[in-house]
Amino acid sequence: MREGNDLKRFAGRINWSLFLSALGTVFISEMGDKTQITTMLLAGAKPLYVFWVALGSAMALICTSFLEVIIGSQLIARFIRPETIKLVSGIAFIVLGSLLVTGIMGNVQLDL
Repeated sequence: MREGNDLKRFAGRINWSLFLSALGTVFISEMGDKTQITTMLLAGAKPLYVFWVALGSAMALICTSFLEVIIGSQLIARFIRPETIKLVSGIAFIVLGSLLVTGIMGNVQLDL
């Protein structure tokens, strides 16, 4: 009976704002990237197997996200303060965004 009570306590402690924040962030960041394009190409190549392409794509995202969560929570968070992670990731996004906007990075010329 104790297992049922533990499950009820866990279910009552759902952090909806954290859940929705993670969902929205990953959803937006995954839109239009190479994974989405690859999934569309696979689905287009095998239109009768769209369900299996979608299931494989979803399982791959779940598995990689699970690994990222484990690595982040069990390794990185033990040695680096969350404030430091936020600061470094924020600076990295600003630098990469600036390089992309100015054309220093990402300006690929294809010689065809």
